[in-house]
Amino acid sequence: MTTKEEVKEVLKELLGQEDSRKGKTFVFPDNVDRSYHIVKGLSIGNFFKYILPAVIIAAVILLIPPYSLGFMMIKMFFVAMLMLGSFTFAVLRPVTSRPNITYSNYLKLIFQYNSRQKLFFIKPNKRDDFRDEQ
Repeated sequence: MTTKEEVKEVLKELLGQEDSRKGKTFVFPDNVDRSYHIVKGLSIGNFFKYILPAVIIAAVILLIPPYSLGFMMIKMFFVAMLMLGSFTFAVLRPVTSRPNITYSNYLKLIFQYNSRQKLFFIKPNKRDDFRDEQ
């Protein structure tokens, strides 16, 4: 299986259009990331930012009395929603072609975009131009 670059190079060789400026090329795979991942898509930083606080809050919710079966089931529902939401927020990538953009970065960008100063250009009023009448 050949890549596009290999096909281009072969075609350039056949046509006699070799690139004499070509130097050392660096190839970085798509799966290279500077953060250490615990699970696919979940780095240690995101774990401490989103998952660990949710686990602590979930433990506090479960420790609140009463401990009857009905209340425990209601608390377990809220804990499950909290954990699901935090894990989804930590792992979700809004742009599938850009795995380096996290959902928190995406939301921050949207909030900054919506809170920016909006400029509106209004068509200027027609002024009497005395040069046209002469």
